[in-house]
Amino acid sequence: MIEFQPSAWSRGSYLNVGACWLWEEKDFLSFDAGYRVAPFQPFTDTAEFTAVAQALAEQAAAEVLALRDRFPTPGHVRALMRRHPNPRIREHMHAGITAGLAGAYDEGRRHFALAAAETDQAPWVDALKQCGAELVPLLQTGGGFEAEIAAIVTRTRRALRLPEWQSSPLIPPG
Repeated sequence: MIEFQPSAWSRGSYLNVGACWLWEEKDFLSFDAGYRVAPFQPFTDTAEFTAVAQALAEQAAAEVLALRDRFPTPGHVRALMRRHPNPRIREHMHAGITAGLAGAYDEGRRHFALAAAETDQAPWVDALKQCGAELVPLLQTGGGFEAEIAAIVTRTRRALRLPEWQSSPLIPPG
């Protein structure tokens, strides 16, 4: 995901680049890994800012390629979640899903249990807890876990009006 973020106080742009895990069913994009990669670049005049914007676009493209190299599979996201310093419900959900995709069902159940123990009161928290509760019984050989995660990714892509994958929605083609 690339965002050329304006400022509320001045004309110009920040550059934010990150990965959005689509196995959380949602109708919005989120920076699940990555975020601000360039400080605010002020607009001074059109000619000067054209060059600045071109440089930001080139940096954005390089950052996207770096993210693709960093996270070529859900297993790489799993490694990131294992190192998270202060996991909350979203991190436990991502860790549970990536563990389940790796066939580490006990680890997945442990993370879903930690997600279920979240004490924050908010509708989105309840929705994540419900999702985790529905995924736990699928965490077994032949339980349909991967198929359900693929279905969630497909629904999320549709909600975001993203193109459909021609192959597995969990592993990008190419």
